[in-house]
Amino acid sequence: MSHSNIYADLHVHSSASDGILSPAELVKNSKDKGLAVIALTDHDTIDGVAEAKAQGRKSGIKVFSGIELSCGWEDREASIHVLGLFIDETSAALISLLDEQKRFRYTRALKIVELLRRAGINAEPLRKKFESTPDRVLGRPHIARYLVEAGYTEDFQQAFEKYVSKGCPAYVAKDHVDPLRGIKAIKAAGGIAVLAHPGLIPDWQPVWEKIRDLPWDGIEVFYSEHNEQQVQKFSALTKANNWAQTGGSDFHGEYGKHCNRLGNFGMKLEQYDTLLRWCKQNRADFNCSVSLSSELAE
Repeated sequence: MSHSNIYADLHVHSSASDGILSPAELVKNSKDKGLAVIALTDHDTIDGVAEAKAQGRKSGIKVFSGIELSCGWEDREASIHVLGLFIDETSAALISLLDEQKRFRYTRALKIVELLRRAGINAEPLRKKFESTPDRVLGRPHIARYLVEAGYTEDFQQAFEKYVSKGCPAYVAKDHVDPLRGIKAIKAAGGIAVLAHPGLIPDWQPVWEKIRDLPWDGIEVFYSEHNEQQVQKFSALTKANNWAQTGGSDFHGEYGKHCNRLGNFGMKLEQYDTLLRWCKQNRADFNCSVSLSSELAE
């Protein structure tokens, strides 16, 4: 059991995107670590939500639907990540955006595979895997993993640097979802739109100038890789804008930097309660307001 008095983790990933654990295993582990609430926020997919919620009911842990949308613009290679929390996963607007992203990612992956073939790599197993799972969120990390496993590169980093990064033989530019469009899709699904892990954005100032006036609901202030100074900085921004503060571990599985994250990072009970009150006061259309207000009353 965790003794860190973390109550809610509103940023976790399952095998429905690039996590190691199945949605059900993730929920069981979260319960074992002493968490009372989690939001499943897989990258650009809601496919794991039903399984996670079903397991949540069995395990006695509250599971909310979430999403982590990869957004951006043309002259910037790295994505800006937008968290959608407390979403209605049946929302037509959100499903439409995710389907569009999935289709693009699928055609992009096959283009990369073809470029690898031209570069002299036997990418046939990779092609078969992608063609057999067109509904999965498959991207460059999966391709890099294959290059390592097949012995073409020594490690993950080298796979990116040698083959699939910008300027490399198998690079294919990605389709950028405009952050405003992502925020609107989340809000159309009744959720709150939150800027994920701002402390990880290396070119923070120019990015912030570009996105600060978008209709954000909040910032992920209590993040596993934020230091105390960053927590204070982003907390001040939320207060200046009357935005919500959220928090999460960004757990993907017990490996590398993700070890010991689950149960040790996220939100304490009073921070979580403050978030729920903000939602109730600031979002009349908030789709979880009934369950959240009853939870507050308990």
